[in-house]
Amino acid sequence: MKKVLILLIIFLILPPIKTNFLIRSNYMYEKIIEGIHKYYNNTCILLIHAIKEPVEPKVGIETYTRLKDLQLHFSRLNIRTAVMDIATFILKIGGSYYHIKRPLFVLLNDSEDLRHQFSTLIAPSIDMAYPTWLIFFRDQTSIDDFFRDIYVPFDCTFLVSKENFDLEFEAEIITEVYQVYRGLELRREIFATWNIVDGIVYPKLSLYQRRSNLYGHTLRVISIEDPPSSMIVRDKDNRVMGLNGFFGGIMELLQESMNCTLIYESTDEWGYLLNNGTWTGAINSLIINKSDIFAAELLMTTERLDALKFTTPLYSTKCRTFIKRPATSVLSWDKYITPFADDIWSALGVIILISSAFIKIIKSVAAVITFQDAQNDRVDSKFWDVVFSVFGALCSQGMELSTINPIRIVQFSIHLTGVVVLAAYSAALISSLAVKIFVMPFTTMEGLLKDRTYRFGVVGESADFTFFQNTSDPVMSVLFDDVLVKETDLPLNYLEGLSRVCSESKYAFMALDAAVSQLKSSVDCILVPLDTISQTSIGMALTPDSPFRGIINNNILLLRDSGILNKLLNSDWALPGDNTQDAWSTVEIQDILPLIVVLIVSSCTSIVFLCSERLIHIKMAHNRRKKNVNLIKGVKFPMNDEKLFKGYFK
Repeated sequence: MKKVLILLIIFLILPPIKTNFLIRSNYMYEKIIEGIHKYYNNTCILLIHAIKEPVEPKVGIETYTRLKDLQLHFSRLNIRTAVMDIATFILKIGGSYYHIKRPLFVLLNDSEDLRHQFSTLIAPSIDMAYPTWLIFFRDQTSIDDFFRDIYVPFDCTFLVSKENFDLEFEAEIITEVYQVYRGLELRREIFATWNIVDGIVYPKLSLYQRRSNLYGHTLRVISIEDPPSSMIVRDKDNRVMGLNGFFGGIMELLQESMNCTLIYESTDEWGYLLNNGTWTGAINSLIINKSDIFAAELLMTTERLDALKFTTPLYSTKCRTFIKRPATSVLSWDKYITPFADDIWSALGVIILISSAFIKIIKSVAAVITFQDAQNDRVDSKFWDVVFSVFGALCSQGMELSTINPIRIVQFSIHLTGVVVLAAYSAALISSLAVKIFVMPFTTMEGLLKDRTYRFGVVGESADFTFFQNTSDPVMSVLFDDVLVKETDLPLNYLEGLSRVCSESKYAFMALDAAVSQLKSSVDCILVPLDTISQTSIGMALTPDSPFRGIINNNILLLRDSGILNKLLNSDWALPGDNTQDAWSTVEIQDILPLIVVLIVSSCTSIVFLCSERLIHIKMAHNRRKKNVNLIKGVKFPMNDEKLFKGYFK
């Protein structure tokens, strides 16, 4: 700031420079500026020169009038236009240039005074990539010499308009200039042409189609061990050689498409904001310009967005807390009844009774009409025996085939109904057995807090930790103060945290849905999510002043449109040796416990009835014998029949 003020003071005390700084006709200025404004859809135009207060005594009344005519011309086109010298621009606008949306800054000439002021006052103090720049050169001015001390970032739109003397009429060649990085070669490409006959001819390619090559420039990539999204590759000497996983695949594709060189480094800390306003870990490495890209599963939080640049989101996901699924499911005693509604069960009962009644009536009528056929028919004659026979048929049991045709028709209808009913019942029952309902101790973060028996963890020194540290939600705040701060050994990544959920009896861990979906086959338990905490976007972080955000975003969008990004997410993002097959849904003992209870109760009941019938039968037989003895005792037998009498009672 001191340097700027000193230069400004020196500039203010310099004697006025008398020169004609309008080096083109007003017509050429108007048409070229108008064409560039139309292409970039700028909201305003700022005509910049180097002479303070260019009034008639300093530049001549003709030049002053032309300058005012230029401003008036654009104002008539409803384009906000201002004329300003560099010193006034620094004093009045300065750092507030960000308040001007999509401005077009036009440097009216290429004088040495303007070049000096621009390189010392404007270029070092503003973000060159924010506005669109247009400068007019004389034929003898060298582009390399003019930009010798000026850094034009890779994402800056800086256009140089020079006269084209190859044509017989007025024409201009508009060239765009940029550098891949500070200190590297100034690169130039023809952007557009203008002539008085055809007007301006715009480029057919977009900015990052024209600037798709970084010419081997080295980008420093920092990452963290966070399988399966990012896995550090090391050589036998433990030096970082590359990156695998989802983000490793992304970086390989970017390296190929941008023609750049990648060097990798690792870190053990994601990075979070300290109370003194500084950052730790990989984020601090970006801020102090030790790295260019942080390639990892990075949440795009408000604090990080204020400190860094982020790429366009690679994907969106939900942030939730996961716990281990309970060992047993809910015991449902009505599972074998619920496949059918009450009215269906009632209809089946009515069908059984009506069918049995039809069989009984038909057999009775047949006995009157054709006595011989009815006599030989093997179908049960008692009503309740027929009822049990029909019930068995609906359960896919056989029935005695009747010799009477009307009864055969009824039997056929019963069997057909039984096939349909049993198929529907079996399908519904199998579905209910396959879909298990587990008794969860809680389903919300508030329930986790009230339970007080679960430990809670997040990835250490990460945005997850900062989220709970800075949250305004009362439940999350209490959870941080009462539970999370007690955890002295937080997991380093999602895999470690989810493994703890499975290995410890009562441990809850906050993770991303996308990460859990890829890691669930790498842990030995079934994870159950609680309610959603937040919806978040995942992207890669860049340095605050990175000029490569645009070209990286352009390539990421191309990967998304071509389906390659989705392929990486769904298929290539996995740990080696993962079992990606879906697990079988098994039927456990508690699922068939109601059926076992019914079988045991029915068996015990049948045994009780059997024993009761046996006792009753013995009792009745004993009573009959006793009654017969009493009757016989009342009868006098001849003496010669004594042996017969004794043999009767044996």
